[in-house]
Amino acid sequence: MRLAHTFRRSVLVAAVVAAPLTAQEAPEVVTKFTADFGYVTTSGNTQVTTMSAGEKLTQSRGRWAFEQTFNLVYGEQEGVVNTNFLKASLRADYTIDKFFALFITGAFDRNTFAGIERRFEEQMGLQWRAIAAPRDTVRFEGGAAITQQIAVGGAQQNFPSARAAGSWRHNFTAAAYYQQNVEFLPNLRDTDDWRVNTESSLVAPISARIGMKLSYVVRYDNVPEPTFRTTDRLFTTGIQLTF
Repeated sequence: MRLAHTFRRSVLVAAVVAAPLTAQEAPEVVTKFTADFGYVTTSGNTQVTTMSAGEKLTQSRGRWAFEQTFNLVYGEQEGVVNTNFLKASLRADYTIDKFFALFITGAFDRNTFAGIERRFEEQMGLQWRAIAAPRDTVRFEGGAAITQQIAVGGAQQNFPSARAAGSWRHNFTAAAYYQQNVEFLPNLRDTDDWRVNTESSLVAPISARIGMKLSYVVRYDNVPEPTFRTTDRLFTTGIQLTF
């Protein structure tokens, strides 16, 4: 009888001790998915078709956060393709404290109308959350990268690069916000070869899960491929779904 009592007491103590350990081993998992769609078509005197699509999947697990993104802009005029931009990425963040986090990213993009057949980038670095207020969040990032790219003409380049970036998000309400992103990507082998990408986006809710999104992207390449221009601008409007 005494042995049974001792056993039950031991099980109870073990359960109490293991409870916080279990909580640490199985952190809360939060998953969020957003999708953007935009489509314009005309017929008659002109025949133009433009489509934009994008999605972002995020998941947080305690100190870890994971993100997957995909964006596509495609356009035709009179049956001839005049826009074909694609970008996809995977990212993992590890939170050090409330201000700093480490990140690693793998990205792919294709923009044949800017002379890039395909480009891969592997990045790693440090993020600093400078402001984390109820309505405003400001982050800065810095790190190193390796870039492999193939031009439309077949020329191939592999080089080390750096990355400096910043973002600002202002929440008007829980679902309406403005966000500004900017990144600077210099080629460490050729100081004249550097790129700047910016994105300005505004989201206004229609319902709890549906909103209108306006986005303006500028992609600048200081040393573009021969015969191509330095700057591309993309303005898209469409519907955003959140789950």
